[in-house]
Amino acid sequence: MAEMTDQTNTVAFSEDSIGPHTAAWDRESEETPVFAVVSAVAAASDADPLELPPLGDAIDPDALNQLFMTRSDSTVAKITFQYAGYDVTVRGNGEVGVRSAQQA
Repeated sequence: MAEMTDQTNTVAFSEDSIGPHTAAWDRESEETPVFAVVSAVAAASDADPLELPPLGDAIDPDALNQLFMTRSDSTVAKITFQYAGYDVTVRGNGEVGVRSAQQA
């Protein structure tokens, strides 16, 4: 289940614990939040991105991109969800972090 916060709320991850594996996304490039999530999880699991389960099994990829990419300044601070055995945090500032769900 995904967990979303606005700029004033907190979630399970502290500010310094985005995760040991990170990626970035950018509104001005093709590096979307979905691309960054898949890239970070692939790096963390040492797997080819095409070998990962469909992201759609964990979260709606179109909604994830739209949530962060449609405004110049997202009102969503971050969203967290589980994907392929990892806790994933996507932040409105362009950071994606993943950590093993077993380490959380």
